[in-house]
Amino acid sequence: MRKDFFNTIARTIFDFGMLETKDKILVAVSGGPDSVALLLSLLGLKEKYGITLGVAHLNHMLRKKESIRDEAFVKALAEKLDLPFFGEQKDVTAYAKKHRLSIEEAGREVRYHFFNQIARNHGYTKIATGHNKDDNIELVLMNLLRGAGPKGLCGIPPIRDSLYIRPLIQVSKRSILDFLKAENQAYVVDSSNTDMAYLRNKIRYKLIPHLQAEYNPEITDSLDRLSNILKQEEDFWETETQKTFHCCLIKSEQSFLVLSKPEMSNLHPALLNRVFRKAILKIKKNLKRISLAHINDAVEFCFNTSSGISLDLPGQIRIYKNKDTIMIKKEEGPLREIGKKEKKLRQLSQEKQGKES
Repeated sequence: MRKDFFNTIARTIFDFGMLETKDKILVAVSGGPDSVALLLSLLGLKEKYGITLGVAHLNHMLRKKESIRDEAFVKALAEKLDLPFFGEQKDVTAYAKKHRLSIEEAGREVRYHFFNQIARNHGYTKIATGHNKDDNIELVLMNLLRGAGPKGLCGIPPIRDSLYIRPLIQVSKRSILDFLKAENQAYVVDSSNTDMAYLRNKIRYKLIPHLQAEYNPEITDSLDRLSNILKQEEDFWETETQKTFHCCLIKSEQSFLVLSKPEMSNLHPALLNRVFRKAILKIKKNLKRISLAHINDAVEFCFNTSSGISLDLPGQIRIYKNKDTIMIKKEEGPLREIGKKEKKLRQLSQEKQGKES
């Protein structure tokens, strides 16, 4: 059991090039079964890769006594295994309120900021998280229900930003629980994992069992296969998009960029959409609140509508067009106020021209 479990993880690490010799790994440990299994498996592979490990735990302060229990459990486990422990408490509820985020979004932002900070301050070269095969499938289904495109259906990337690694991404939850039972290793259980107010839990406990019982007993393997195929497809598209974007790019500054309209007019719609997304991402720094509808609006405005000087998108992004160029700019002030000023200037200009004539 132990050997097979470690072999699966070692193969995943090799297939995706997750580790290099002498890497210093910060292991994100919540205290739940996935992260505890991750820590034990990396310890078991420590000699094979010549890596050193540290343990990081963020107390989100969401579940009161339960959160304190989890923090104490992880700290004790790190001490038992003689590993450095980095812990912090953060009021995620207050952070969510301040930044107008959902609790899940706020928790993610706070958590990754904490991990990044510890890694920078203590020289960790990789950060390992306990995402597993079941997590990947749940995310694929969640994104499918939300109407995501191919990128969303890729699920969880095995490696992100050449920093975050997911060595358990090809291991099922059942295998993790069996491994911990065989090792006689305790873990803690997060009560929110059974709260049906969360979409992920509904998918985990209701939708997936229904699909297995009524449609396909191997649905999890099928969806995992789909996400892996789409990951390969997205890798290809990302390379093509990058090349095409640079062919279309005329000028790039901090707050704006200019694209060649003739170059873009010859692109296949699928590639054109991706170039627009990449251009907006470069200026906006993220794609929050930018939907497929916004990308379609940008294409329609630039290539299929003769009227209009500019198009407004979320995040103070404005697209300008003329005969030969498309400019994507992040404005400094609210777009509505800028629009009023521009309208007033146009009116004044027209009045001036009328008087002169």
